[in-house]
Amino acid sequence: MKVEEIMQTEFVHSTVPGTRATVLQLMAKHGTNTIPLLKKGSKELAGMVTRADLMSKAEEEQLALLMRRDPPTVSPSDEVEDAARIFLEQGLRKIPVVDGKRRLKGMITIHQIIRKVVSTQYPNELISPFVKRQIVCIWENTPLRATYAVMRLAGADMLPVLSKEGDLVGVISVGDIMNLGEIVNERRLSSMSAAGEGTDWSWDATAVLHIATKELQLPDKIVSEVMIRGPITTFEKATIGEVVKSMRRHNINQMVVTTAKGEVCGIIRDADLLRIFQKAD
Repeated sequence: MKVEEIMQTEFVHSTVPGTRATVLQLMAKHGTNTIPLLKKGSKELAGMVTRADLMSKAEEEQLALLMRRDPPTVSPSDEVEDAARIFLEQGLRKIPVVDGKRRLKGMITIHQIIRKVVSTQYPNELISPFVKRQIVCIWENTPLRATYAVMRLAGADMLPVLSKEGDLVGVISVGDIMNLGEIVNERRLSSMSAAGEGTDWSWDATAVLHIATKELQLPDKIVSEVMIRGPITTFEKATIGEVVKSMRRHNINQMVVTTAKGEVCGIIRDADLLRIFQKAD
């Protein structure tokens, strides 16, 4: 199947030059985490910006310094399997579709490939080979600040939440934490001084440098106050068709996987299901 058969031809975009505020408003209005950027006055792709880019460079305002230049792209005539390979290699969720002159023609997403290709061609395949077994869980009484740090260090955007008995009681995502946080200006003070010849460091005539940064300030809460209780789960012997149908019904892109005894044994993400193409090859 060709990319042009399933790509989105209507999409949200912005332009460069531009500012952080512009894309933040677009993300909030349209419920998206990724915005393609065009060169002002043209349809030529200049780059991409994600919510993660905005958070990693909280002090930067200009899109030209926030965006990912020359992002991976596909053409309308490429095979869907080619797009799937890029998704797996780059860890993206959306890829721009461009013509030979890099003019933006559409967007292709993991969701489209899973719904329109994978679930229709491989509905009865078991999900077990694609389940991520080595995962990080969090205790329900963990402070939010520590939870956010664990997510960042583990490279995870969703964590199963366990009780003190080890039972699954909920899930918490980066989005849940971000929605509670507040971006604030934090003024740090850095002191520098030059010592005189033959002396130790001196605190006289100190040059003071003030650095203004922006930080995510989180409330003093624990996971159990924020988590989603009664999370949507799936069985490790479920089929791709069953999992995709459940993800679509509940508007989610990943699920906790349990054993027959109800014990957590992994996580299945929609992106993991793209590996069905590698198995088919």
